[in-house]
Amino acid sequence: MPSRKASLALLLASVAVYVAALFHDAFCVEGRCSDWPSWTILLFGALALGGTLANLAWLANPVLFAAWILTWFGERAAAVVTALAALALASSFILQKTVVVNEAGLDQAITGLERGYWLWLASTAIACAAAVAAGKPPARAV
Repeated sequence: MPSRKASLALLLASVAVYVAALFHDAFCVEGRCSDWPSWTILLFGALALGGTLANLAWLANPVLFAAWILTWFGERAAAVVTALAALALASSFILQKTVVVNEAGLDQAITGLERGYWLWLASTAIACAAAVAAGKPPARAV
């Protein structure tokens, strides 16, 4: 049963976990893990969208933002679909072997997933729960 309070609490938790993820490394390539804190990936990740399939996982960010907005406005069905799409995109990174990490466009082997990635993934999962619990905001009296 939809619950506005539960949905908003989960939404806040999703945003908080997302913000926490921004201050940690997301992944390692060829033994290097501290070159790209998650906030830099958020800012510049779109530049590598044509790189590898792993780079497409960046699209989970705007999809997640849309899910948050839909959840906030109580658009349950659209929020659930959007949040699940964000989770699928974010999860797809796990299956990838290489990622483009520089302006040269050369891909490098992914050698590990770090705390920033797992927090980001958790944020999308929490957003799914928030969307499922989404209820309409109370109507305002005119």
